[in-house]
Amino acid sequence: MILINQTDFSAVDIVEQILQKAVKMGASDIHLEPSFNLDLRVRFRLDGVLHDQTNISKEFAPRVVSRIKVLSNLDIAKKRVPQDGKCCLNCAAKDIDLRISTFPCVNGEKVVVRLLDRSENRLDLEELGFEKGVLEKFKNLIQKQNGFFLVSGPTGSGKTTTLYSALSRINSPEKNIVTLEDPVEYRLDGVSQGQIHPESGFTFESGMRSLLRQDPDVVMIGEIRDRQTAKIAIEASLTGHLVFSTVHTNDATSVVMRLIDMGIEPFLINSSLTGVLAQRLVRKNCMHCKEEVQFSDDQKRILENLGLNLTTNFVGKGCASCLKTGYKGRIGLFELLTISSALKSLIVDQPMYDDIFAQAVDNGMQTLLESGIQKVKKGDVSFSEVCRVLL
Repeated sequence: MILINQTDFSAVDIVEQILQKAVKMGASDIHLEPSFNLDLRVRFRLDGVLHDQTNISKEFAPRVVSRIKVLSNLDIAKKRVPQDGKCCLNCAAKDIDLRISTFPCVNGEKVVVRLLDRSENRLDLEELGFEKGVLEKFKNLIQKQNGFFLVSGPTGSGKTTTLYSALSRINSPEKNIVTLEDPVEYRLDGVSQGQIHPESGFTFESGMRSLLRQDPDVVMIGEIRDRQTAKIAIEASLTGHLVFSTVHTNDATSVVMRLIDMGIEPFLINSSLTGVLAQRLVRKNCMHCKEEVQFSDDQKRILENLGLNLTTNFVGKGCASCLKTGYKGRIGLFELLTISSALKSLIVDQPMYDDIFAQAVDNGMQTLLESGIQKVKKGDVSFSEVCRVLL
């Protein structure tokens, strides 16, 4: 427990205890939120879900926030403007990269600390949760000599980890791999990683033009944010480069529609786009305490409405191993759309979403929901967790 109400504890001690506890629990983020009574609410994000911890009393709150800002080289005098910083610390015998973001609120400054554990970077494709058939198709796409491949999903769905895993798989002395990121989250040996710095004029657009003069074989762009970035990425793929990037959409089919909405000409999409991977992260059942349970009446109605015949459902009951949550770790749900000749014919005709989705399914695309159901059948994931993330 964090002994934050003891007068003999300094802000340095409190921050140290918070960081140590978060690392030991496997938290991905720490939230420090000012409340109306000026106490600082502390929450850890564990496996994608926030959990309350012991609050920090109002006597210590300002000093704790200042201590975190000092660690990340932020200006402690600026309290009315957002700031971003970073640092690296050794916590619980691990090297942890910290990304700090402050945000002024009516009750004070809110601080969010992203924890990146260098020792636990899961960059093995086989560990991400791909079904075997989808994994083989994905491997074939990332080993092409050229093309444009996109990974889609909301913030925190594991897109960057998937792309880093793909780069690690194809990385070799014969290839020059260059990335353009904001920010660089993992360090990859043998890969030239560039970090965006808009204040000095190093934007995605200017960075891409310079990057292509670096004689790359493989290019990874952190995110396709606008038409200009998309066009440069497509042009790079058409001139013999393999280009990876991410985009924020709900599913794989929506990526094609998004490119069309950006004003990318259909013939350019057909000439460059080789595939789209949509993904989500769901919490895994704790293997130590999971047990089979019956479906609730609400779940039975959902299954009926979806036309699913599912008889198996495992749920973690909570134990010491999973901190009484019933969950331990996360796994990916994946939907891989490959660009077939039939899809190219549709794209030329400015199609509707339903037309592309139907054709993709006819081509054998496994949907996100189908990926989730496969994991429910295996007992890796509960049906309620799939519903929480997808429905």
